[in-house]
Amino acid sequence: MWRRSATRSGLFFLAFLATACGNSSYGLQELKGGVEIAVRRGSGWTTLSVKPPHIIGPRTNLRLNEGVFSGSIDNQGVRVVMDGDGAHGFGPFGPIAISIDDGSDALVVEGQWSGSRVHLRITNDSFRGTIPIWNANTVGATVNCQYVLDTVEPDGAWSGISTCTGLPEATRIEVPERVQSWFSRNELTVVLLALLSSPPTTGMERNFVAP
Repeated sequence: MWRRSATRSGLFFLAFLATACGNSSYGLQELKGGVEIAVRRGSGWTTLSVKPPHIIGPRTNLRLNEGVFSGSIDNQGVRVVMDGDGAHGFGPFGPIAISIDDGSDALVVEGQWSGSRVHLRITNDSFRGTIPIWNANTVGATVNCQYVLDTVEPDGAWSGISTCTGLPEATRIEVPERVQSWFSRNELTVVLLALLSSPPTTGMERNFVAP
């Protein structure tokens, strides 16, 4: 289900390291050798630097220890415990209880993430589903982002469109093969959900928490 995706700009990664190290307790040594995963919507990017046990980004700070992810997303506490069929826990804005079915033709994620329903279906050819994200200006505090990515690029990235509150935006998700090799399939699914919990905003989506 997971495709190879090349890393983007090395200069961008170095700039990100400088930002991350200025805002967290992790130094360059802990993040050295990390690999980016990324989601692009419109012209905006959200990236996470992954170097086990750390998953670090401008709005994400997680650490994996013996099957438990702990840390924060959008300054809210997160604790996700891996179990045999999925994961459970809390954060960033509500309970987490997901099942992960890695079948012969698709990886399917169902359940509750951040207190709202999540559904993902990932195949060799597509990435589709919905995930809740924080929106301080809605009554329920979350909205759903829908992803319809039906193209696999030559570098292995998924591409297509996503819709959150505005018009559909051209979208690209990158999960390099090296990152895939560092985690179990269930752990990698949680890392991907963490990435999509803080997608980049566009000019039509001013209601979101600013990156």
